[in-house]
Amino acid sequence: MTGTHPSEILVPLDGREASVRAVPVAGRIAKRLGLGLRLFAASSDGDADLESWLQTVADQHLQNTDVALEVAVADDPVAAIIAAAGETAMVCMATAASLLPHQGHVGSVAEGVTRAMGRPVMLVGPQMEPSPGTLTSRVIVPVDGSALSEAILPVAADLARAFNEPLWLVTVMVQQKGGAANKGSGAVTVGVGYLRQLSRELRKSHDIDAQYDILHRPDTAEAIVDFAGDDGTVVMTTHGRAGLSRVFGGSVATGVVAHSQRAVVLLHPADVE
Repeated sequence: MTGTHPSEILVPLDGREASVRAVPVAGRIAKRLGLGLRLFAASSDGDADLESWLQTVADQHLQNTDVALEVAVADDPVAAIIAAAGETAMVCMATAASLLPHQGHVGSVAEGVTRAMGRPVMLVGPQMEPSPGTLTSRVIVPVDGSALSEAILPVAADLARAFNEPLWLVTVMVQQKGGAANKGSGAVTVGVGYLRQLSRELRKSHDIDAQYDILHRPDTAEAIVDFAGDDGTVVMTTHGRAGLSRVFGGSVATGVVAHSQRAVVLLHPADVE
């Protein structure tokens, strides 16, 4: 995607059951898109039990699926995952998607990977359905008129075409106190004309079914999650800023990942503000 289509899906695991949430998701997507699949784990001491654990995970969740296993010795899990992904693998990993300060659990690693990867990362939050009936039936892209939000569009269009499903552009108008309606993320108010033009451009440039909608809700993340429901895959960009006011991938992205019933694809563009 984004010019380089993934050759395989890399699933980072940390030896805990919470991280295994991403495995069946990655397996279904790899099978649907005809991609390779690799389970990856890293430890600072070269834990010999990790490889046997990876094999157990594969046996339990990836029956009749060709899967590669890899264990690396590394002190920095984020750097290890980035290195293992190389230039073409797409990372699919579980995350706690928490806005609260946290140390060392899978959420903090997912945050670091998303910020450093430079290409889309698929995140599986805690509300992911274990065995959804369908892989996905819609690709949903929240946009707000900014270059940042639109940076994900080529990725989303490629995904919609690969899945042979429609792409939906959505923007959220948040009802403020006093009755004024403002867009939920960013400073540029967008409306039907903007969404209509963007959908036309996507249909023409990517030969996909592109639809659009404006959501009116008091909470942006909640509006996106509710619109996605149990059959939509959200694909969105994030600032992914850190610091004293640190949030995982931005508060909206965090809320979407934390509550979505499907995996969420996030991109932190290095050169778009």
